Amino acid sequence: MASNIIREILLPSTYPKTTLRMAGHPGAYMGWWGFIGSPKQKNVTTYTISPYVGSPLKGSSERAIFNVWRRTKAQALYVIIPGIIVWNVWAQARDYNEYLYTKAGREELERVNV
Repeated sequence: MASNIIREILLPSTYPKTTLRMAGHPGAYMGWWGFIGSPKQKNVTTYTISPYVGSPLKGSSERAIFNVWRRTKAQALYVIIPGIIVWNVWAQARDYNEYLYTKAGREELERVNV
C-alpha cells in the first residue's frame, strides 16, 4: 500500500506508458570484443619478447650495490669537506673554552665577558 503511494508520487499515472525496446538493428551481430563488423585493420605491427628473456629482476641486486657505491663516491666530497670544516671549528671553540677557564685565561675571560 505504502509502496503504491510512493510510486504514484514519484511516477504519476499521467506519464505516458513506454515500452522497452532492444538496442541496435535487428539481425546485426556485434561480434566478440573489438570486432564490430568493420573491415580488418592493416599495417598494425605488434612486438613481443620471450618470457624467458624478459626477467626484470635479473642482476638487480648486483647493480644496486655498484650503483650505491658510485653515487656515494660521487657525493662524498659534498659531505666530507663540510664535515671537516665543522669539526675544526668545533674543536677550536672547545679548546678556546678550556683555555678561558684556566688560570692563564681568566684575564682574557674577564675582558671578553664585558
